[in-house]
Amino acid sequence: MNNRISEILNGIKIFDGIYKKELVDAAIELQEEITPSLIDILNRVLSDPNRYLESETYYDHIYALMLLGHFKEHKAHKIIVDLFSLPDDIPHELFGDITTSDLPVILLNTCGGSMDLIKSMALNKKANDYCRISALHAMAYAVVKGIVSREDVLDFYSSLFTGNETVIDSNFWGLLGNLVCDLYPEELMDTIKKAYEDGLIFPGTIQYEEVEDALSDGKEKCLNRLRIDLNDCSLDNIHDSMSWWACFKQENKPSVTPVFDFSATVERTKNDRKKKKSGKKKAKKKRKIAKVSKKKNRR
Repeated sequence: MNNRISEILNGIKIFDGIYKKELVDAAIELQEEITPSLIDILNRVLSDPNRYLESETYYDHIYALMLLGHFKEHKAHKIIVDLFSLPDDIPHELFGDITTSDLPVILLNTCGGSMDLIKSMALNKKANDYCRISALHAMAYAVVKGIVSREDVLDFYSSLFTGNETVIDSNFWGLLGNLVCDLYPEELMDTIKKAYEDGLIFPGTIQYEEVEDALSDGKEKCLNRLRIDLNDCSLDNIHDSMSWWACFKQENKPSVTPVFDFSATVERTKNDRKKKKSGKKKAKKKRKIAKVSKKKNRR
């Protein structure tokens, strides 16, 4: 390992409230050389998550995850899936709001065109429900990227409304209903209606009227919104994706901080889509997630 890579890794290891823009730029310049070390960081977290859970200062796993997502590194995909398949609230405690914000794009960017591990994560009942939803969200993004067909993804979604996927009071089905709407819900209207009748979808996560609104909007309008959403939450500019986080000191933030509202339920409205990001472009559509990180909330 050369001295510059050691300097980068040491510089991102401990959280001090400062966004390490120069070190991130240096890592990008040395992408090929530093990638194995970034994957090693995630492997260390997986082998001993308690070491990171008990620390108030480790931060290299956050930079490693975001950089690997930015790099679209296929070799990191399995370890990322394994980390976010850890049970209970462990992923939230390790990675904070990334679990419900950037994870879908990270999964998409690193999948190498294969949905296999993403599907397995979505089906894993031992994994946190919100991580599973992020996996399903990645599949919706994969549709507008042309990686998988809309029909195949909706067919997979339709199989997840049996009531046996998780505990009955989970927001899982309501969140999944949102994703169905993203892809245009026409073929699954009966499935969605039955999910309401069976009490699977809590109206606080998505109103049935919103499903009908998506149907009225038409397929192309729904898919175009999803394309815009994916573009807005792209990791192509990693500084735009990270530097505004609330954990970083004010001098690192843009003049207008994007507003993301994580609260008790999910509500997706047309007004949400009109919010501006950094005063320049549409904000990412963000769901209000019932469970956020109990520790080290990154945003």
